[in-house]
Amino acid sequence: MKRLFIAAILSVFVVSSLFAAEAFVWRTERQSGFSPQETLKFNVRWQFITVGSASMEVRGIDAINGRLAYHIYTEAKTAAFFDNFYKVRDTNESWIDIQSLCSLQFASHISEAGHRRDETLIFHHPRQQYSIVESSKSGTTPLWVQDVLSALYYIRCQELVVGKEFSVDAQSGDKAWPLKVKVLKKEKVKVDAGTFDCFVVEPAVREGAGLFQAKGKLWVWLTADDRKLPVLMKSKIAVGSIAAELAEMKY
Repeated sequence: MKRLFIAAILSVFVVSSLFAAEAFVWRTERQSGFSPQETLKFNVRWQFITVGSASMEVRGIDAINGRLAYHIYTEAKTAAFFDNFYKVRDTNESWIDIQSLCSLQFASHISEAGHRRDETLIFHHPRQQYSIVESSKSGTTPLWVQDVLSALYYIRCQELVVGKEFSVDAQSGDKAWPLKVKVLKKEKVKVDAGTFDCFVVEPAVREGAGLFQAKGKLWVWLTADDRKLPVLMKSKIAVGSIAAELAEMKY
């Protein structure tokens, strides 16, 4: 009798879970900010010295857990000379649902000064849960959560107006928080790739959060057009400031 009761409870749980998954409705977001072939290459400078390079690519569309997703790939590395002092070889990947523009999966491979850290974060939006592959850790997360890379691409798809502030639920590792992004002003900026009219946006930085990990201020210059290309990213650090300037682009 006890076994029959347990079996009945499990059956109800399974049926309820399946019904909840079927009833889940994915939101629809407008996407005009980037193409599936976009490639951006940056020169990274500390003060006025070029210390490395970085790239941001949209590597087409992949299938992730039955959903179609933009595959975003970024890479940052120090120049050969600076490898002798502090060698950096970092890559981050994000898979962004093409309908809802939320993050489906995030993979981070960090190698800095001989220290390595790898992490794969998977989001299960119908259940509002996340799981970390390497540690088998899991838990709850906000609906439509973004990883720290997809958050930038999501903002690129929004209408930017000076004075507007966005709040986007973001997650890094097992921690989620509301990422505040302010649109500060419009400004013309000259970088290696040319001169652009831009919106200057300021994400609220958070220590240890990947792209937004600086302890000081971070500013991003996004072109004032439909693409909202990030042409300049600048952050204050303990010893001056570091900037990534757009050098080449393909879209």
